[in-house]
Amino acid sequence: MRQILLLILFFLPSSALFARQQAPRGEYVQVGAAISPGYGLSVGMLSVQSIYTREIQIISDLKPLFIDRGDQARVAALAGVSLRLLGVERLVGYGGYRGFDVDIGLRTGPGLSFSTRDTRVDKNKRFVLLVEPYVRFSHALKNSSALVLEAGTASPYFRLAVWIPLN
Repeated sequence: MRQILLLILFFLPSSALFARQQAPRGEYVQVGAAISPGYGLSVGMLSVQSIYTREIQIISDLKPLFIDRGDQARVAALAGVSLRLLGVERLVGYGGYRGFDVDIGLRTGPGLSFSTRDTRVDKNKRFVLLVEPYVRFSHALKNSSALVLEAGTASPYFRLAVWIPLN
């Protein structure tokens, strides 16, 4: 009985604090920076629902263009979906929006590599098909936008972005 009371006391303040704030929902543009390892840009369109998202992202790794190395810069256009883990919790009635969400998802699409010093072999390896599992943490801001931290398997692996609402 004591554990149940502690659980109620733990979850009651969180649902009471965030009951007025709504979870992001609708169409968003994601704009951000790929921050590690290397650096690049991340832009995309998202359709955010209560328990899933659909998205198209363009992720770039531009570090080789600025540092004299033999690596190739890479740009990928990826389409994907994600499951909003805390959205499932809200759907079954275990609380309100907590101010943040955790998504797990999968993206896939073409990637194109390029360099100013491509050899003939490198030119033949420019196109690749990428599959990227990822985890995303999003925190809602007061103006209906959201701050996003993402970790995926496409280089650069860590991305920091902002969701800007379209509606």
